[in-house]
Amino acid sequence: MEQNMHQLAQLNGRWKQDHSQNENYDDFLREQGVPWFARKIVTLFKMSPVEEYIVTGNQITYRQYQNQYGRVTFEMTLTVGQPPVHIATGFTHFQAQMSWDEYGRLVTRTLRATGESVGTGRIDNKGDLELTTLLPSGKTCRRVLKRV
Repeated sequence: MEQNMHQLAQLNGRWKQDHSQNENYDDFLREQGVPWFARKIVTLFKMSPVEEYIVTGNQITYRQYQNQYGRVTFEMTLTVGQPPVHIATGFTHFQAQMSWDEYGRLVTRTLRATGESVGTGRIDNKGDLELTTLLPSGKTCRRVLKRV
């Protein structure tokens, strides 16, 4: 349990995606409901929001910002080990839940109309945040984020 709390503490802070290390990012965006044209713009210009994680005990608040100094465009708070939370934002509705798996990894399950995504995150040996998501289509998406 102490190791789990240490992992959570490392997550604190703001992160920006390193597009050079993406795998199946377009599939990830499609499953998130991002329209084709917007996905192409994101890919072409290597755009991504700044993502922030605020850890308080077993509770994690996730925020997205347009850029490093922009306004919050999305926010949700989940408590590890608690039942799924219903989240409604804009035109999308989904349920999300966080828990620890048997290997000590933090797992996020997201249930949308398109199916369930299962994501894990870890801080790698370079201090980057590596997020791996199993999409409802069966494909795996990998994103790497660096501290800002």
